[in-house]
Amino acid sequence: MLERGFPQAMNRTMSVKYSIPDNLRVYAIGDVHGHLAPLKAMHEQISNDLIKNPVDQVHIVYLGDYIDRGPDSAAVIEYLIERKARGDGIKKSFLMGNHEMALFEFMEEPFGHDWLSYGGLETLTSYGIAFKGGVPLPSEIEAVPAQMREKLPEAHVQFYEALELSVTIGDYMFVHAGVDPSRDLEKQDPVVLACIRQPFLSWHEDKDYQPLAKKIVHGHTVSAEPCVRPHRVGLDTGLYKGGPLTAGVFEGQDVRFLQVRA
Repeated sequence: MLERGFPQAMNRTMSVKYSIPDNLRVYAIGDVHGHLAPLKAMHEQISNDLIKNPVDQVHIVYLGDYIDRGPDSAAVIEYLIERKARGDGIKKSFLMGNHEMALFEFMEEPFGHDWLSYGGLETLTSYGIAFKGGVPLPSEIEAVPAQMREKLPEAHVQFYEALELSVTIGDYMFVHAGVDPSRDLEKQDPVVLACIRQPFLSWHEDKDYQPLAKKIVHGHTVSAEPCVRPHRVGLDTGLYKGGPLTAGVFEGQDVRFLQVRA
């Protein structure tokens, strides 16, 4: 397990204090990408953390990209549905990632979409859809959405349809990818929340930088270690590339990290 606090202040903007409400701890879990074993191990880490450090209220935020790339997409969704239904007193929020958004888009319009090339094929395989040549021929692609509708359990459909774009807790806003820093946080484009990189990632380096109304916690963009900047905390540490699965632990004005390896 890895635990770290904030690095030393990089500049004056780090003096802005962001906090979680009293007696509440938030665990935010980064991109899973179809890897079930690390996700289960992360929940064990969280359970152990709660035993060692009890707290009155717990909220787990899943930052999206549950599917694609890895071998267990369908099993990951089944596992999250089971976690969601548990009456364990832990609040849970499930956000939409760009890969879930891409699945929806592919189901509506399969042609001219590259979802299959960046992980969608693995998701289809996990739901029991296979092709003679390993990948669908152009003549086969049109039938794939109908095959998926036949294979998808109703509980999975309901899970996908219930995904949220963001959740705000105290002074933090949790999203999949980031925000457009030039717009009010209440007026963000859904595609931006699920897909943006720049100018969000390096916003603190802008000459006209102004602190955002909330500190943004996100996944989507891979970094070797959890990425802490004045305006954001990035938690995608590249599980599908062989990196660890990371969760940020937010409590009061502190943040630390839990990690598990595949």
